Amino acid sequence: MNHTLILTDKPEVGKTIARIIGADRRENGYMAGHGYMVTWTFGNMLSLAMPKDYGKARVDRKDFPLVPQPFRLMVKHVRTDDGWIPDINAVKQLKVIEKLLPECSRIIAATDASREGELLFRQLYQYLGCSQPVFRLWISSLTEQSVREGMDRIQPLNRYDGLFMAGDSRAKADWLLGMNASYALCRATGLGNHSLGRVQTPVLAAISGRYRDRENHIATDSWHIYVNAVKDGIPFKLRSVDTFCDRNRVEEFHRDCSHAKGMRVTTVTRWIREVPPPALYNLGELQKDASRYYGLTVCEVHDIAQSLYEKKLISYPRTSSRTLPPDISATLPDIMGKILAWDGLHDYVRETGINPARLPEHVAGGDVTAHPAIIATGVCPGKMELDRREMQVYLLVVGRMLEAFLPPCKVECTTVDAVCAALRFRTKTFRIVEEGWHGIFGRKGDIALEDARFLTLPGIAAGETLQVPACSLVRRRSLPPSPYTDAQLVEYMEKTGLGTPATRAAILRTLLDRKYIRYSGKYIIPTRKGLYIYETVRGMKIADPSLTSGWEAQLEDVEQGKSVQETFLKEVSQLAEEVTDEIFRLCGSKEKEVE
Repeated sequence: MNHTLILTDKPEVGKTIARIIGADRRENGYMAGHGYMVTWTFGNMLSLAMPKDYGKARVDRKDFPLVPQPFRLMVKHVRTDDGWIPDINAVKQLKVIEKLLPECSRIIAATDASREGELLFRQLYQYLGCSQPVFRLWISSLTEQSVREGMDRIQPLNRYDGLFMAGDSRAKADWLLGMNASYALCRATGLGNHSLGRVQTPVLAAISGRYRDRENHIATDSWHIYVNAVKDGIPFKLRSVDTFCDRNRVEEFHRDCSHAKGMRVTTVTRWIREVPPPALYNLGELQKDASRYYGLTVCEVHDIAQSLYEKKLISYPRTSSRTLPPDISATLPDIMGKILAWDGLHDYVRETGINPARLPEHVAGGDVTAHPAIIATGVCPGKMELDRREMQVYLLVVGRMLEAFLPPCKVECTTVDAVCAALRFRTKTFRIVEEGWHGIFGRKGDIALEDARFLTLPGIAAGETLQVPACSLVRRRSLPPSPYTDAQLVEYMEKTGLGTPATRAAILRTLLDRKYIRYSGKYIIPTRKGLYIYETVRGMKIADPSLTSGWEAQLEDVEQGKSVQETFLKEVSQLAEEVTDEIFRLCGSKEKEVE
């Protein structure tokens, strides 16, 4: 009864912590030793109960909205050929945890230091009827130093009550809106059980809407005239400022330009633009860059980042922050010294002149209560076996840290305006004057201006006449909108407030698992099943991202004690009633028993 039970939400995390604190004896489902028992869950092993678990074997129209009083917990179920059954692994591990509880005098919650992790622990504590005092381990990396420091400063669990209330409120609100909408759609259409959700349905609507726009696209033609100019033996092109939609008119201008022997430069504008180093990564930005540069999906980056975290190579990945609080900032010079000593960075560092003792101002200022930006821990891969994708993501994180320690990139931008045959022409170019942080990866797209080309122009001055050896007419046919890539979809979800960095991968995984969407190369497109759902709920509140766009601010208020859960859930219940009323009104009143 004098043992301390430490509970994590992943076996690998539990085993890492156990090794550090000396609990090195392997048992069935846990580690023990040095006065500790360390056990774990397999992620979320519990969930809010289904309507049938509240005695609603049949859901009638009059039962909506479904509002449990109170909510109940159940063991997570999995789909099999025989229907939905309790997850056998969850059942077994719950028995292990339940067996250990009488042997411990206190518990340390070491689940993910997040809303989701806090909710997971509190639900388990409630479900198993625990009564022991609980303390919280809050760490941002799994290095030995971080774990030991975290164990030295564990806090009473009630310090995180606000975090739990926010997570609990979101889980119950998602149930209220998603369960009511799903059951209402099934009841109203009689066409089977199709899942709806306050985040997944607007995301599906965005993917499907763009797909339909692509199908319905009607191409239009436009024309630009290009003139070739030459000076000092250096050729370059200028494009007509005006876009032409009348073919006959543009052909007349093209003939005039073709007969012209030169063009007059009207203005030349040059300026130096300083591009500061980009901020450190949060999960969303890491997902977008890994998608752009390596073709990795949102779910792949989420899982890879978690793997790198468990291998102690990077800090906690499911963060929205792009800065570091003072205590983490203070460790950065030491971390950078270890990173710069790693042989694997020779291709990136070269003669960059990075001074690890110079702490960049723009990386500091993070909230001490939130997870910091994603950084490397100073533990280098060495002989650690990382696959190609893991190394790509790891080098993105490390490269971004190197960029933070370098000066701005200085870019000379030039705009040349000229007139040929009474028509205005323009070219925009840029060239790098000082590489600065840009020298790490050297991606020109990171610093380019819109419509500007990477080119060094010859010396050109206003008033001079340039030779025009050739002129061309280029037809452009408008292209349909392309389907979303992972990077574009994450950006859309960020702008519309759909999901959080910690949940967006799970949302996409849910849509994939339910066969509402699929990948076509690098693009995300709806399936026939997904299009059916989209066409059924198109234009309804449940498909509108603005329906719950203010939830995150309200949940922050709940977390900080500025608002109470009851008020928030009451508003959500009213919203669920409006959503179900709309579904029944627009989808008809065809009845079918909901199993």
